[in-house]
Formats: sequence, C-alpha cells, structure tokens
Amino acid sequence: MSFARTYFWPVQHRDVIVQMASRDIRSRYRQSWLGMAWLLLTPLLMLMVYTLVFKEVFRVRWAGVDESHVAFALRLYAGLVVFNFFAECVNRSPQLVADQPNLVKKVVFPLELLAWVNVGSALVGLLVSGGLLLAGVVWLEGGLPVSALALPLVWLPMVPLLLGLGWLLSGMGTYVRDVGQILGPVLSAMMFLTPIFFPVESLPAGV
Repeated sequence: MSFARTYFWPVQHRDVIVQMASRDIRSRYRQSWLGMAWLLLTPLLMLMVYTLVFKEVFRVRWAGVDESHVAFALRLYAGLVVFNFFAECVNRSPQLVADQPNLVKKVVFPLELLAWVNVGSALVGLLVSGGLLLAGVVWLEGGLPVSALALPLVWLPMVPLLLGLGWLLSGMGTYVRDVGQILGPVLSAMMFLTPIFFPVESLPAGV
C-alpha cells in the first residue's frame, strides 16, 4: 500500500506536484509575447496545415463520409489531441532527471514525482485542446453527442502508461543520452503510422 501511495497516488506530495507543474508551464512561455495563448495557437496552426495537406493535397477521405473542411479538421484534431499528449510526455521523459541537477545532488527529493510533474503539465495542454475540440463540435453540430461523456474513460487510462514510461525513460536517459535522440524520429513515425490522418479501414489486411 505504501508503494502505491508513493508512486501511483502521491497525495502527500500533491502541493509540490501542482506547484512544479504550474512553474513548468509558465517557464515555457515566460518570454514570449503571446504567453500561454500558444497552448491554444500551436495546435490550431498545425491543424490548419494538416487539414490543407491531407484533405486538399492527398485527398484523404473516410469511407462513406463526405464532410466539410471543418468536420475533417475536427476528425484529425480528435486524434492529434491524444497523440500530442502522449508525445509530449514521452519526448520530455529522458531529460526529467538530467534537467534537475539541483534536486538530484543537493537536496533529498522524491525523484518519482518528476514523472507526475511531466504528466501534470501535459494534462493542462490536453484539457485546453480537448476544450477546443468540444467547442468545435458544438459549433458544427449544435450540441455535444452523448459519446463525449466517455472522453475521460479514453484519456485517463493513458496516465498510468505515461507515468510508467516516464520513470523508465528518465532512468535510461540519465545514463544513455541517445535515448532522447532516438525518441524524436520514433514519435514522428508513430504519428504518421497510426490512423490519425487516414481511416483504419485503408490498412492492408493483417496489419
């Protein structure tokens, strides 16, 4: 039970996690003119590019669905919201310990919290992007479908997975710096190989 409280439900350190996660988010946008507005602008700009490329250039279509540019963009965005959350957590994990030398060498600090801080700061981006997705659906459809209530059941199970990957990759990245270099190409390949930009029905049989 103490193991679970330490790693999977560290309630005794919740204030530290919240404080470090909020500081991490603010530090990313501290010297930019638009500040935290980039949390919203970055996915929107990338969504415009992907919609142009995949709908107009590659002519991607879902079978039996003839949809507008907005509907197509929302379909892509639903996949990108989840993948970007995953990719952000994984991509930063190898440097979690290496980027905190003061915490590692000079004070007694529970290093397992760094994975929680990483996931917590990424969750803020997920909530912002998810809110934008739901707002787009309301604007397009005039309301939310009942299936929107299931979104937490889809998103929250990723948290234990990302915590585990955070602990694993941060430990590996402390000793093998190549891990961080490998993850960039791997995550890029994963984004284009998963059915975000194409219907899963278009995959060859047996894949």
